Amino acid sequence: MTPIDSLYTDDSLGFGMRVVLKPIQWWQHFSYAQPAMNCQFESSCSNYMVAAIQQKGIIRGSIMGTDRIVRCNPAARHYHLALPNSRIQPDGSLVDPLNWTKESEPGKSPALAVTLSIIPGLGRTYAGHPVDGLLSLLMVGGFAYNAYNHNRAGNPIRSGINAGLMTLFWVADMYGAYRTAKMAPPRYSKL
Repeated sequence: MTPIDSLYTDDSLGFGMRVVLKPIQWWQHFSYAQPAMNCQFESSCSNYMVAAIQQKGIIRGSIMGTDRIVRCNPAARHYHLALPNSRIQPDGSLVDPLNWTKESEPGKSPALAVTLSIIPGLGRTYAGHPVDGLLSLLMVGGFAYNAYNHNRAGNPIRSGINAGLMTLFWVADMYGAYRTAKMAPPRYSKL
């Protein structure tokens, strides 16, 4: 039994929400059976995505959850510990709430970070998270490449799916750049 399974017993969960959450449920059934796939965050990335979708709506929640997936990488602990309000659970997992703490005077410009994200990953790199930026570039570029190849091969459904995922990761990159810049401690010099 995974955390999302209990949601499916709730009769108030609409059909559209069930369809959107189903891939997350499949992922949890797979990942929870693999001890090596424990998430470094509290709550896990899949539970974060579910909470974001439930609280913020399908589109905004999916963007926030996709941003979290990109941030869940080997550099996450380093980036997390650099935040002035970072918290860590006794088991070592990183506390990353849905409603994050913004700096009143961030050390980086959120507007510039979002503008730089026209080139995927550049905004995150500017905001101080180059590993997240590289992963964003690879994800957006990979899905764009797949969409292009499927389109050339005459597979419009696969092309559309990849184009949709490319767009989701690109918008999540822009959100992530904004979020990272807003959380950047003032001690970093401004551009």
